[in-house]
Amino acid sequence: MEIRQWLAKQPEPKYLDKKHFVKLGWWKARRQMNNYVANGETLVKESTRSAYQASDARQKLDILTKQKKLNGVGVLVASTILHFLHPDEYPIFDKHVRSSLKKAGGWKKSIDDASPEAWTEYIAIMRILSENLNVSVRELDKALWAYDKWG
Repeated sequence: MEIRQWLAKQPEPKYLDKKHFVKLGWWKARRQMNNYVANGETLVKESTRSAYQASDARQKLDILTKQKKLNGVGVLVASTILHFLHPDEYPIFDKHVRSSLKKAGGWKKSIDDASPEAWTEYIAIMRILSENLNVSVRELDKALWAYDKWG
């Protein structure tokens, strides 16, 4: 909630500062903490701002995972960053959600597939479901996560 509130107060174009980047990374994948902390403030701001401004999903992902070389940021963490920067457009790429989708016949890949191609397919599926069910991407994301975790 703190990260969402902080971002809401930021002017355009949105970005994460190092403090909020590290918090977000800790929330998504704690094992990479040393890598998150190793990133400089300027690199974090420039990378997340560039990703925010990029024109398409794959370009946004590539900025965070390849071009800017943020330590500790792979597809899973990048998807989380993009969700926080664009909460209405990008779901968090989560194994529990993929598992729920697989159980329902909506995910054909392995639930362990965390490739950029799988992420691109995942956001398309989640957007279609979100629209068809008339719920936000985040509401859908949370419901599918809970179903796999506790359902």
